[in-house]
Amino acid sequence: MSTAVGTFLGPYQIKSLLGVGGMGEVYCAYDTRLERPVAIKILTAKLLADPDGHARFKQEAKSISALHHPNICVIHDIGSHDGLDFMVMEYLEGKTLDQSIPEGGLPLEFALKYAIQVSEALAHSHAAGIVHRDLKPANVMVDAAGHIKVLDFGLAKLAVPPADPNEAETLATRPGTIVGTLTYMSPEQAEGKPVDARTDVFSFGTVLYEMLTGSRAFQGGSGAAVLSAVMRDEPQPIHERRRDVPPELIRIVTRCLKKNADARYATGAELTQDLKACSDLLFLESGAMLSPARLAREVKRPRVLVPLLVFIILLAAGSAWLVKRSRDARWARDVAIPQIQQLADEGKLVEAYALAVQAEKSLPNDPTLGKLWPTVSYALSLESVPSGVDVFRRSYADGDAPWQLVGRTPFKNIRVPRGMLTWKFEKAGYVSVLHSTAGLPRHSFAPGEAAIASITLEPVGEEHAGMVRVSPAGGFKTLFIPGFEDMPELELADYWMDQYEVTNREFKAFVNAGGYQKREYWKVPFVRDGKTVSWEDALVQFHDAAGRPGPKDWLQGEFPPGHEHYPVTGISWYEAMAYAQYMGKTLPTIYHWNRAAGPRFAAFIVPASNFGTAGALAVGTKPGMSPWGTFDMAGNVKEWIWTESEPGKRYVLGGAYDEPTYMFIDPDAQSPWLRASNIGFRGVKYVKPDSIPAVAFAAVPSRRRDLAGLKPVPDELFRAYRGLYSYDKSPLNASVEKVGNNEEDWTMEKVSYNAPYGNERHRLSFSAEECQASFPDGRLFPGLQRFAAS
Repeated sequence: MSTAVGTFLGPYQIKSLLGVGGMGEVYCAYDTRLERPVAIKILTAKLLADPDGHARFKQEAKSISALHHPNICVIHDIGSHDGLDFMVMEYLEGKTLDQSIPEGGLPLEFALKYAIQVSEALAHSHAAGIVHRDLKPANVMVDAAGHIKVLDFGLAKLAVPPADPNEAETLATRPGTIVGTLTYMSPEQAEGKPVDARTDVFSFGTVLYEMLTGSRAFQGGSGAAVLSAVMRDEPQPIHERRRDVPPELIRIVTRCLKKNADARYATGAELTQDLKACSDLLFLESGAMLSPARLAREVKRPRVLVPLLVFIILLAAGSAWLVKRSRDARWARDVAIPQIQQLADEGKLVEAYALAVQAEKSLPNDPTLGKLWPTVSYALSLESVPSGVDVFRRSYADGDAPWQLVGRTPFKNIRVPRGMLTWKFEKAGYVSVLHSTAGLPRHSFAPGEAAIASITLEPVGEEHAGMVRVSPAGGFKTLFIPGFEDMPELELADYWMDQYEVTNREFKAFVNAGGYQKREYWKVPFVRDGKTVSWEDALVQFHDAAGRPGPKDWLQGEFPPGHEHYPVTGISWYEAMAYAQYMGKTLPTIYHWNRAAGPRFAAFIVPASNFGTAGALAVGTKPGMSPWGTFDMAGNVKEWIWTESEPGKRYVLGGAYDEPTYMFIDPDAQSPWLRASNIGFRGVKYVKPDSIPAVAFAAVPSRRRDLAGLKPVPDELFRAYRGLYSYDKSPLNASVEKVGNNEEDWTMEKVSYNAPYGNERHRLSFSAEECQASFPDGRLFPGLQRFAAS
C-alpha cells in the first residue's frame, strides 16, 4: 500500500513516510493550499471493506474533528484518491511515548505531567461521547517541551472485534501492532463486549504503569498469552519494580487496572481529578514538605528543630487537604452537577444518582445539588414479613452489576435512585425474592411523598419452588395491547407463576414419568377443525424426530446435548397443558400472563431481553425481568397461555428471539396443534382459584382482520386516496411555551408545530394522570415532563 514520495493526494504532496501501524501508513505531506506541513494517515482497505465502511469512516471522522483540545491531535480533512481513503491531521514534531520511556521508567514528575495531559484529553473526548478504544504509548506524541498530543481518537471503532475467543487468538498471534494493542486492551474489549469510557481508563492504567516502571503491565510469549494475562492476571506490583512511586499514585494505577469495569474510574474527568490531587500532594512534599530521608536527617539535629519540623509537616498536610478539597468542590460544581442535570434530562436516573452521591461528598450543602435530589432520587420506607430482611439493589439492565446493600427491614426514608432497578430481598431460611422497581408493592406513593412498600418472603420449601408471587394489588386492566383496550377490568388476587420458561430438563422428567402414556394428565378435549379427536389419535402426533413421544425437536426421547437449561420448544398447546397438569399447575390466562409480564414497562424490559438473535438462550441469560421477578416473558420463546382467541386457536404471547420486539405487546393466536421451534410455556398456580371471575377464562376474540380474501382497490382509487395525504414539506416551526408555574416535581409546557394542512397549529398534550402513569415510581419520566397538559 506504500505511496511514493512526491505523489499528490488531492492538494497534499507526500514528502516522507513517518510510520506504519495496524490502521494504515502515516506520511509527512505538504498542504499546497495553506502552505503548511501536515500528517496524512492512509487507512487500510480492511478497515473500510464492509459496504457501509465509508459512511462509518466519514461519520467517525466528523465526530473526532469536533474534539478541540490542546492535548488532542487536530483533524483537518478527510478524502479519497485513486481508491485510497485518508485522513489529514496536524503535523507534530517529537517522539511517541513508547520511544520516550527509558528502561526503569520516567522520572515521577514527567510521568505525572504526561499522565495528567493524557487524562485531560480522555475527559474531553468522553464528555463528547467518544471512546478512544486504542490508547497506547504509540498513540501519544511528546514534543521537546513535554507537551502531549493523543492520536487516533475513535479510529479503532472502525475495526470489527473478533467474534469468538478462537478468532481472537488467531488475531493475537499475528505480527505487528495487533499484539501490541492487545497489551493495552481492557478485559471487556478483549472479550468482544461493548465498551465505554472505562475501557479507556483501563488502557490508560497500562500506559501509566509502563511510564512508571519501563515495563508493560501484561506480557506473554504470544498474543494468546497476553490476552490471557489481560483477562485473568494482575500485573507485578509497582513497588517491586520501583520504590520511589508514592502510594497515592500506585492506588490510582491499581484502580484503573481493575478487571471489573465498575470498580474503575467512570470517566477521564474523574481520573484527572485524582491525578491532579496526587500532583498537588507531590508538589507539597517536594517543596513545603520534607522527604522521609531528609526528615530523618533533620530529626537528628538539636531538639529546637523538632517543633519546627512538626509545624512544617502539619502545615503541608493541611495545605494538601485544602487543595484537594478545593479541587473536589470545583469538580463537583463545574463538572458533576451539569452532568447530573444532563443525565436526568436523558432519563438516565440511576447514573445521575450515582454521580450525585459522589458530588455530595465534595459539596454537602450545595443548594443547586439539593434541587436535583428530588429529580434523581426518592425516600423509600420498607416493611417486610418477616422482619430483618436484607434489601439490595443494582442496575436493571446489567445482570452482572454488583449488588448494593440498601438496608435491613424495617427502615424508613432511605434515599434510593429513581429509574428502573432490580431489587433483591434475602433472609436466611426464606426464599429470596427479586422485583424490579415497577413491582415494588406500595401503600402510598404520591409526588413529594415517601414510598412505603411491603414485601413478603416465604419459608424455604417445595410448595412453590421455582415460582414467584405476583401481587396485582387491586384491579387490573389489560393495557398496552393494541385492540384490547375494551377488555373488562378484573380484581386479581395474588398468584404464583414460574420464574422461568419450562426447560428441557424439567420437561424430560415429565417424559420419563410416562407423561405421554397417562391419560389423567390430558384432561382438555382434543379439537381439530371443529371435531373432537380421540386421545389415542392425538397422542400419535406428539412425537420427536425419531418417532418417540416428546417435543418435535428432540431425538429418541432426548433433548439436544447441553440444552438442559434451554426452554423446551416444539410442543403443542395440549402438551403444555398436560405438563402443567402433571406439575399441579395450569397455563395462565391472558389477564394473569400480562399482569406478570408488565407490558407497560416494555421500554425497559425489551432492550434487556433476547430479541433479534439466532436462537433461544438458556433461561435467565438475559437481565430482562418483569416486575415480580419472572424472566424471559419478553423474547427468547413465545409462550402458550390458556386463553382461546376463537375456536381452534390459542394465544401465544411475549414474542420470540426471531421476531420483532413489538411482538412482546402484540398478541398472536395459533392452532393449539402447532409445534413450533420458537414456542414454549410456563405454568401458574392460583392461590384462590375459586375467586377468579369466570370471564378471566373466557375466549377473547382476536381483533386481527384476515385480509387474505380482500380484493385490492383499483390503482386509480388508491392514487386518489394517497393524494389526500400528500403534504408539501415545509418547516415545522415548533415552539415550546411555559404553562403555569413550574413546581418541584412537575414541568408544565405546551409543544406546538405547524400542521400539514391549512394554517393550523398542532399541539402535543397529555393529561397529568397519563403522564404520571407513564413511570413506575409515580413521577414523570423526565422526557415526558415537557408534555404535561396545559
